[in-house]
Amino acid sequence: MPPTEVALPEKTSATRAPAQKFRWILLGVSILAIVFLAIMAAKWPFTREAMTKRLERASSAQVEMRGFHSTYFPFPGCVAEDVVFRQKSSAAGQNLPEPIITIRKLTIESTFSGLLSKPGRIRRIVADGLRIQVPHEGANLHSEASQSSDQTTIEELRADGALLELATGQTGENKLVFQVHHALFHDIGARKAVPFQVSLRLPVPPGEVESSGSIGPWKDEKGTVRSTAISGKYVLTRADLGVFKALGGIVSSRGEFSGNLEKLNVAGMTDSPNFEVKESGHPFHLSTQFRGTVDMKTGDLVLPSIEGRLGNTNLIAHGSVSGRPKTVTLDVTHGQGEIQDLILLFSDAKASPAVGPVVFQTHAVLPSEHRPFKERVRLTGNFSINRARFTSPNTQKNVDQLSERAEGKKDKEKDHDQDDDSNGFERVLTDLKGDVVMKDGVATFSPVSFAMPGAAADMKGTYNLLNKRVDLRGKMRMLATVSQATTGAKSIFLKVLDPFYKKKKKGAGAEVPIKMTGTYGHTHFSAGLK
Repeated sequence: MPPTEVALPEKTSATRAPAQKFRWILLGVSILAIVFLAIMAAKWPFTREAMTKRLERASSAQVEMRGFHSTYFPFPGCVAEDVVFRQKSSAAGQNLPEPIITIRKLTIESTFSGLLSKPGRIRRIVADGLRIQVPHEGANLHSEASQSSDQTTIEELRADGALLELATGQTGENKLVFQVHHALFHDIGARKAVPFQVSLRLPVPPGEVESSGSIGPWKDEKGTVRSTAISGKYVLTRADLGVFKALGGIVSSRGEFSGNLEKLNVAGMTDSPNFEVKESGHPFHLSTQFRGTVDMKTGDLVLPSIEGRLGNTNLIAHGSVSGRPKTVTLDVTHGQGEIQDLILLFSDAKASPAVGPVVFQTHAVLPSEHRPFKERVRLTGNFSINRARFTSPNTQKNVDQLSERAEGKKDKEKDHDQDDDSNGFERVLTDLKGDVVMKDGVATFSPVSFAMPGAAADMKGTYNLLNKRVDLRGKMRMLATVSQATTGAKSIFLKVLDPFYKKKKKGAGAEVPIKMTGTYGHTHFSAGLK
């Protein structure tokens, strides 16, 4: 029987074609992968040597790394540990400079597409344990790369739990330490401003700050850290003024800033519901709007424009906090409000000795001395108080009596109406104005004048803020004559002396010596013959 021929299915050849195609595709992908890996191996940017050189070019500093390893999946990059930046030493054999920047762990992540793109792109850089120490003379850090040599863009730079230390003082012996809770920067590239968001704790006065804005680029290729441009806005919450020797209270603020890390222009507002001078112990609601500049190297603050409200008193002023050690100056070009606000700001008395509307100007200086606030503050100014009333019943009684005697009223003329005091004298309001100089806790008035119904006086003297003792002396001009201002048999005798104390103006009364002495609550007015 002849052999039977069996025909192979025609689809066998058809199934071989896809398998061959798959093998060719796999081979092609493998070759591409080998080529890609060869390129990556030849130009792999994340080696210890390459990263060290890159960081040194970016900062012009000497860079050291204690630990280093590359990462490949899912994101190509590297991890460097204990990274240290130091300013380059100018001479061989010198001791290593102190670190400017230290990073406990620096993590860099890119993407494969980012490595091949032009310019290159870094997905994320995370700096854990970042510490920046800016010395008193500044840090000469700048990019040594040209504009075209390194165009890599960093999409995100993050640093949480960082420290920024600024050396202050004449020799940098003191430090301002900023605790940076969170710092985030976006789209960092050559020659462009970088958006940022930062939350930190302010050292002086201690409080929490939230800020956002932009920083950069470098002023030029030789620009230092302090020349870096910066602008943005901020919110300060619950800053404690108690850190200062003389002040107390909690303050909040918000505003905007622009300039660079050497000098900032600032503008904003502050609000303190319980501002006080510690030695006085009287809290006031203080709010301000301000504009000024901050010298980031010296810490000096200059405020050419201040508008404030202390209690019920409005202020227009300019001031500064400057020098070594720091001295506070405040020039109030126009103040208007209530005299009790100003008195209780400096006095620890339970109540102001006088109340009434006031207009004033003053120049105040608070030097950095180891003395109580009242002894340190130096002040010169002038004031005008209209229709003032004394809060001490004894003082007001003396003023009321003095006014009626100056008008020549007798006891039988008293009507004892509701406007009179308990002694039957009509309550009067007094106008006061004068110049004052305060130094070492003593206010010197030269002169101070006051006017009331029936009389006007000019006086000179002092008020001691430490023991609350007053001593003012001068002359008073009355409508009445000496005899008219005196009751009883004494008035008959004094009629003989009226011509000697009578003012030259026809029909005018007498001019007699006057003094105001005593302590707060026990002040005594007296007028009489020499």
